[in-house]
Order: sequence, then C-alpha cells, then structure tokens
Amino acid sequence: MATTTASDEIIIHSVGDVSPRRIDYGEPPESLFAMVAGRIKEADISVCQLECNLSTKGWLQYRSRPTTWYGRAHPDNVKSLVHGGFSLVTHASNHCFDYGPDSIVETVEVLRRNGIEVIGVGRNIEEARRPAIFERKGTKVAFLDYNSVLPEEYQAREDKPGCAPLKISTYYETQEFEPGTPPKVITIPREDDVKAMEDDIRRARAQADVVVMSIHWGVHFIPGVLADYQFTVGHRAIDAGADLILGSHPHLLKGIEIYKGKVIFFSQGNFAQETPHHIKPPPGILPRRMSKIYRSGENEFGTDRYGGPHDKQYTMMIKCVISGKRISKVSFFPGWVNDRAEPRLLSRDDSKFNEVLSYIERWCRPLGTGLTVEGDEVMVYPQRRAD
Repeated sequence: MATTTASDEIIIHSVGDVSPRRIDYGEPPESLFAMVAGRIKEADISVCQLECNLSTKGWLQYRSRPTTWYGRAHPDNVKSLVHGGFSLVTHASNHCFDYGPDSIVETVEVLRRNGIEVIGVGRNIEEARRPAIFERKGTKVAFLDYNSVLPEEYQAREDKPGCAPLKISTYYETQEFEPGTPPKVITIPREDDVKAMEDDIRRARAQADVVVMSIHWGVHFIPGVLADYQFTVGHRAIDAGADLILGSHPHLLKGIEIYKGKVIFFSQGNFAQETPHHIKPPPGILPRRMSKIYRSGENEFGTDRYGGPHDKQYTMMIKCVISGKRISKVSFFPGWVNDRAEPRLLSRDDSKFNEVLSYIERWCRPLGTGLTVEGDEVMVYPQRRAD
C-alpha cells in the first residue's frame, strides 16, 4: 500500500460571494484581495463564487421584483480575481443572467481567457452542467455548480445560455388559527432537477477521485435559518457521490452539517462583495428591508461600497485537505470584511476571531457539528446532534 506524505496532499481553498468592481471605481484591481491573496495562493486549487457578470454586453433583464442591486462589472475587473489567485469560479446564481445571454457568454470567455475556469453556467445546459476537473499530484478533483435561487428565464436550455438549475417549490401551511401568525414554510426540490444533479455527480465520480459541489441556495440575510430543501438536496448529493458541499447566496455565514462523514457548508457568506459603482442606494438598502421584517434592532454598518447588518462583515476561507485521493481534513479560517468590501483573515489573538467563531458555533450546535481551534484555523468535526 502506498504511503501518503505531506508532499502528496492537495489543498483546496474556497470563499463565498465576490463581486469585483475596483476598475469601475477607478482603483487598482489588486487592492481588493491585497490582505488575503498570499493566503489564497497557498492552495493547489482556489475557488470563489462570482456574483456579477464581467461584461459590457447585454441589457438588463426583467426581474420578478424590483431591485437596486444587479450584477454586471467591467470585464477588466477579472484582474482582481487573477491577483487574488483564484483558479475556479462558480457562477450559477440569481445574478448570473441579469444582463442576458450575451453577458453570461462574455463572462465565461473573459474568465477562461485569463486562466480561470468557470462552472455552473454556459452557452447551453450541457455546458452549464459540465464539471471542471483539476488534476493535482496524481489526484483528480471534479467541481459542479447549481442554482436554487433563480427566475425561470435564468436557467440554461439546450439552445439557450444560462445556469444549471435546481429549482424548488414553496408552500405555506397555517400553524395557528390566529390572523397574522407566521405560517410554516415548506420547500421541496423539483425531482427532475435533483435527478439531473445526481446523474451529474455520478458521471463526475467516474472521472475523478473527489467530487466537490457548489450551490447557490438558502434564505438570505436571516441569521441561522435553513430551508428544508437544503437538507434534502445536500444529503442526496452526498448519497450520489459528492464529498463536500459549498453553499453560497445568503450573504451571511450559516451552520455546518456533517452527513455520513461529508461536510456541508450551508453558506460561506460574503467575501468581497462590492456594490455596483453606478448606483448609490443608502448603505445596505436590501438587507435593511429584510432586517425590518425579521431583525428589528440589529446594528448596521457601512458605506456606499459595502454595508448592512453587522454580521455581513463575518466571513471565512474554507480549507479542504485531500490525501490518499480522499478528503482527510476540513477546516476554515475566520475572516472580517471592512466597509470597502475588503476581506482579511483573522489571527487567534484578534478579538474579532472569537466574535466570528462564536457566531458560527451558534448555528453549528443544533446541527451536531463541533469546532476546535488549532492556531488560527478552526477544525470541523461531528458531535452529538442537538434535538
């Protein structure tokens, strides 16, 4: 039997939502990740969720609700991702099709021309579902990406660009016979989309030693809350062969679950989410609207560049170690995002380290996930699940 050594280890780093707009603000692109680029580049494969198109093409699509935030930045902003050291971008999201088919196609071309692979979107559904496969030190790692937060027209089809969909049906059930009492929200994934995801995972599994799935999902801006469908989808993905699940979209850190020994990060939070330069809403206008409904009395922070409820400043960089062609360790580094949307990773002696860690622990505890600190790194392990 071959002996695994440190030289055989493969490290994956992953972070949450990124919207680079330094070029739009007339600032150096390398400044966005200046405090973290060195750490990101320590990995063999580094991943982020790209929340905006990198394009000058297309036109603003009809949205089911009005919004002041929509997703397009100048293509030259790709330089921030290059300086940041990212090798892979996940792009299936509720903003990937904001400017239509031409914009999404240009984004894919810009990323690949600059040496960054992209998944979750494409010129058609076949390309959107296609995995990115990286080979490092004799081990193959496949990445897939899906979107559960999408208007119908955002999904790719046989002859239309878009994203890989994993659509969800939502129902409301009365809990009390009292007017105004909040209903129970029931979410059920569309079976055809789940089966397509399972087929994709099995095909990727046949081509690679490790399969990592990213997914844009969940409830944004509300601390801790997870939708029922997230457990269904996450567990079925692992049953089909996924080894790690990386969630994005809620713009907050959320809990971590371990299912059959495989880790599910329900949300990696924001990492470098700059507000579009051409709009000047009050800081955090969308999160403030959500806060008014669900989070009265919350502290807020921010500027035109980045703002909202204070816990939008909490972030993380996930570290996944692969050895012997399997995942051997999963951990994360707590981080902090300033009001210029610039992330930094926290050292153990920084008071903000415990603030971020305590926040994550609060949401991990009910999921039966334990966290232990080793230096500046937080290890993820299973413990007894709370009832």
